[in-house]
Amino acid sequence: MKIDVHMHLAGTGCCNSGCWVSPSFRARSTFRMLKLMHGITDEAMRTTIDTDWAERIATLVRGSQVDKGVALGFDGVYDHERGEFDEAASQLIVPPEWVFAMCKKHPELLPGPSINPHRKDAVERLEYCIEHGAVLIKWLPAAQGIDPASDRIKEFYRVAARAKIPLLIHMGGERTFKTVTAEYNNVERLVQPLEAGVKVICAHTATRILGTSEPDQIPKLKELLKRYPHLFVDNSGICNPSRFSHLPALAKDELIEERTLFGSDWPVPTNSFYYVRQLGARKVFALERTKNTIDRDMEIKRAFGYSEASLTRATSVLANLDRWSAP
Repeated sequence: MKIDVHMHLAGTGCCNSGCWVSPSFRARSTFRMLKLMHGITDEAMRTTIDTDWAERIATLVRGSQVDKGVALGFDGVYDHERGEFDEAASQLIVPPEWVFAMCKKHPELLPGPSINPHRKDAVERLEYCIEHGAVLIKWLPAAQGIDPASDRIKEFYRVAARAKIPLLIHMGGERTFKTVTAEYNNVERLVQPLEAGVKVICAHTATRILGTSEPDQIPKLKELLKRYPHLFVDNSGICNPSRFSHLPALAKDELIEERTLFGSDWPVPTNSFYYVRQLGARKVFALERTKNTIDRDMEIKRAFGYSEASLTRATSVLANLDRWSAP
């Protein structure tokens, strides 16, 4: 199967979804921009957006070259000492129950729930997700306050390793969500789960946000790729304004490319006009006419040299695919 490993579910809590959006996140420019870009009305936000959003993802996958898309959930921030929910620091909740419900409704989707390992019921929640067929667990450490290097979450790693369920962990810069703990998005903190035998997919190939003073983590990432054969990356979010210039070098790097899984990062925009100098105006015009954004993202990456294997490699990385492989 060709799989897009990085697509975002979202919701406001309508439709009895259990989703939640904080007032501060609603006020962020990125939230308002995505709302405008996807034509989401205030009425839909109050009444139907949670089911509409899942339908949009499923329709997009159905009309694309990929067979399945991993629908990602999102957990909140939890206190490291007591494991209690920190509402003030949390920005978005898309609970595992909603992820599984939408994947059962839409056969194009695979469940990628999110569990903050610092919550006091983290292991119990992980076992629930394993039982219900999660293909991966999603973390965004800097926005969820997750420290991958914490000694407090060793049991979480033990259970994940036993179930062979990978962690999709955002590394590098972040702009969609407010950063809570920037230091947690450092690839060196991946050593702990890797040493525990957990498969790790480093989202966005740990690329830094352009125009910032963030450190370049690619050299360290390559060291880890050489040491740990169960470390992978995805190429999601590369063809957007904050990361576009990284694409040519990543696609040509043999070590990185042979560990890359395809990800679109939908609904984050993906465009080719950043590459008019390399691809030429005619090619860029043709790419921009590709309305399905998964296919456009895929074709841009193909143009720079990402192999067909990046589209199918997830079949040997994700867990529980047999549970969701029926047409």
